[in-house]
Amino acid sequence: MAPLYTIIFPLEGDKDVSQVLLGLKKRGLGDGLWNGFGGKVEAGETIAACAHRELEEECGLQASRLEYVGVIYITCSNDVEYTIFAYTARELTGVLCESDEMRPQWFGVDELPYELAHTEAKLWWPTMLSGAAFTARFVFDGDDLVEHCVEHASQSQLEQLQLEIVEDHNSRQTIS
Repeated sequence: MAPLYTIIFPLEGDKDVSQVLLGLKKRGLGDGLWNGFGGKVEAGETIAACAHRELEEECGLQASRLEYVGVIYITCSNDVEYTIFAYTARELTGVLCESDEMRPQWFGVDELPYELAHTEAKLWWPTMLSGAAFTARFVFDGDDLVEHCVEHASQSQLEQLQLEIVEDHNSRQTIS
């Protein structure tokens, strides 16, 4: 059973995003690439709790409120699949710090390092940063992106999708 993942993007600016906090991955999947903060949902943990935990572990910040903005599905040619729940966060506390996994840095929204991020980032980050809720699907053959789709969704569609994914995930864990 493939695990579920979260990714969180701290933002500055009210309606118009002016800055995005990214982390330079220092090890593991995505080593050397800029991305949001996140990781695997642990057994017995809610998706939102995972997002809060990963943000604090990876950069020292706490978010008083997360905004659930999207679901990302990634399928790789080796039959590895990722389901990732995307969040943004604006109300932050704590002390920004580097962890053993990520080196955080603020970027202007027009200066995002797409060339040093995962291939699909340039396809869905703009939708996320526009404030639109979305679903995204990416299919890879090796390192090549062979299929993609990013679609706007309503918040209620996202909430329903999350319920269905978690229910399916939990039922598969019970069976295995």
